[in-house]
Amino acid sequence: MTPLGLKTDHDWDFLLVNPWGSTGLLVAGIVMLLVVTVAWRSCRGHRAGHRILLFGVRIVAAVALLLTLLQPTLRERSVTRSPNAIAVLVDASRSMGLQAKGESSPFEQALHLLGRSKDRLAGWSQKRRVEFYTFGETLQAHSGLEGVKPQEERTDVARALEALGQRYAKGDLAGVVLVSDGDDNMRLAAGRVGFAEALVRKLGAPLHTVWVEGRSFRDAAVAEVFADEFAFVRNAVKVEAEIVARGLASKQVEVKLEEGGKVLARQVVQLTGGRDRYRVAFEFVPQRIGTRTFSVSIDPQPGEVVLDNNRQLFLVRVIRDRIRVLQVCGRPSWDERFLRRLLKRDPNIDLISFFILRTPASQALVPARELSLIPFPTAELFEHELGSFDLVLLQNFNYGPYGIGTYLPHLRRYVEQGGGLAMIGGDLSFASGGYAGTPVGDILPVVLRPGANARELVETSDFRMALTPAGRSHPILQLGQSARESRELLAKLPALSGVNRVVGAAPGTTVLATHPRLKGDDGAPLPVVATREVQRGRTLAITTDSLWHWAFVAVGEGLGRGAYDRFWRNAMRWLIRDPELRYLRVIADQRRVKLGKKVRLRIRAYKADYSAAKGVVVDCTVRPPSPAKPFTRQVTTNEQGDAVMSFPPSVAGPYVIVATARIEGRESREEQTVLVERQGRELRDPRPRSALLRLLASLSGGEYLGKARELPELSFRDPEVLRVNWRRDLQLWSQWWWFLTVVLLLALDWLVRRRLGHL
Repeated sequence: MTPLGLKTDHDWDFLLVNPWGSTGLLVAGIVMLLVVTVAWRSCRGHRAGHRILLFGVRIVAAVALLLTLLQPTLRERSVTRSPNAIAVLVDASRSMGLQAKGESSPFEQALHLLGRSKDRLAGWSQKRRVEFYTFGETLQAHSGLEGVKPQEERTDVARALEALGQRYAKGDLAGVVLVSDGDDNMRLAAGRVGFAEALVRKLGAPLHTVWVEGRSFRDAAVAEVFADEFAFVRNAVKVEAEIVARGLASKQVEVKLEEGGKVLARQVVQLTGGRDRYRVAFEFVPQRIGTRTFSVSIDPQPGEVVLDNNRQLFLVRVIRDRIRVLQVCGRPSWDERFLRRLLKRDPNIDLISFFILRTPASQALVPARELSLIPFPTAELFEHELGSFDLVLLQNFNYGPYGIGTYLPHLRRYVEQGGGLAMIGGDLSFASGGYAGTPVGDILPVVLRPGANARELVETSDFRMALTPAGRSHPILQLGQSARESRELLAKLPALSGVNRVVGAAPGTTVLATHPRLKGDDGAPLPVVATREVQRGRTLAITTDSLWHWAFVAVGEGLGRGAYDRFWRNAMRWLIRDPELRYLRVIADQRRVKLGKKVRLRIRAYKADYSAAKGVVVDCTVRPPSPAKPFTRQVTTNEQGDAVMSFPPSVAGPYVIVATARIEGRESREEQTVLVERQGRELRDPRPRSALLRLLASLSGGEYLGKARELPELSFRDPEVLRVNWRRDLQLWSQWWWFLTVVLLLALDWLVRRRLGHL
């Protein structure tokens, strides 16, 4: 419609030009009450008909006389008005575009409504500006609605009305005609009456609403999925989903919980008439840690209008519930006692501990069935149950007497496939335990001396370990709040006693601490704490059995046992490959990103000693959901070992980012998953709802028109006066006929009384 210009109108007002102000009005009111009282009392004693006639004449005369004193005036004005606006809002969200075969969509119905109301709109445009808008997530102005598509991802009626109020000055909005299916999925979704009332009050104009809907709408949707963001590996996880169905009564639908195309659980829902919401519950047990993508889905139903809402994805970060540790000790000792106490005290650790008190060759004076001690369960531990442990601790343990030699290849394979192994010193450990040249000896961080006698393999003198450059930054030896505090604390801790002699560090080993005086056969300082990567697993060597000094002697010296506890917790985190201690990390700014926003990732690379790995080239392969194709980006880390990568997702769904890099000759790989979701919740539960439209019309003083075929005549606010061109007052009280009327009324009172015989 073409906006109107200024219009000149004439209007009339009736005024009381009272020269005495509000005080005069108050006095006049009191006088009027007195006159009425006196008039009524003076009529007492007359017959009822005569009393009413006489009282009426006197009251009319008194009112005329009172108005004369208040000076009634008729005012004529010539005013210029600026035409105000009628805003026609049409819902353009995606739910308005849904249609069954052979039927019009709600948006098409809205256009038909406006087409049939063309004459009505033209009539309104003679006095006001008629302006068109569409809304969904935002408010958009249009000169006409031809070519507009319902593609908005949300229906936010509140935001549209707020934006509309900001576009018009006070009094410039005559009213609103809102055409929608009522499927608000934002702040007004819950029918908040108080909020809606404040909204229309601020708008300050009547709101007339029209409801449009698809007549044969059929849909089954996964409206909501209720799942925790975290779950524990090998522990049951519960997931609930809310299913919404319309037009599918007396049918059975199968709801599936899936991961990567594999069905984890199924539920069958029986749909019934008069009910459209159903709850289903699933339970599954995740077997691997990491960020995992799951989905709840419903197979497409015959005649179903919307298929986008049949499946909903969600992420669950699967973490360890408890670290499962196998501790095998050759004999009881102080070192074993303190470590076992620490492991048992930690609620996050599931400890299986064995102490060897007799061997198969031990002499027994009684039958084996009467002994409380059991033989060492070699087959159960090292063949059947080994893969269930996160970490194996061999503490001063010599395998030979227990028939374990045939199982050492199993232990090596366990490490290569991702397990953690720590060997702790003592006179039955390392070369003293016969591990030189064995499958386990070959994967340790230290090279063992073969064929040496016991005295050559163990040194018993006291010492304080010396940190290597790698040890200063490695997380295992971060015993304080900072690297400096850790170095100062290590210098204060009690001295250790005894160390296993070794040839030196194995290839690929990171030595964290050494003996201050002794050297290995290779001439380098003797390793005391050393780590090594073995394919997918890790090994740790501690060539002393006196770390318990940090827990016992340190307490006596007032240092507490905190350093001992932190050392072992750090060591276990490193051995089990805690995600925060990986050499290559991919960190997503957000795990869930809306379609249309960029996915932003931070890449961090560390050396074996966990110092920043600068200049590392990282290949990042992005595997998007179908039909998008995978692509690779290459980034290089800066001085701090960081790099940034971002990309705009093209479709909704899970994006798997796989980063690979070669750091110090070692291949590192890290994986991260980001879930890209549609912008809004528009199609999760796309049911037409009239209640909101009824509420808004009622609260604003407008009309709810329901499923109107065309717009009727509606009430709107008058435009505000912009300018008064001229004004003319006609003073009624000073006209001759006014005074004549007052005199005639007084004369009529006299005549009535005379005719009634009261004079």
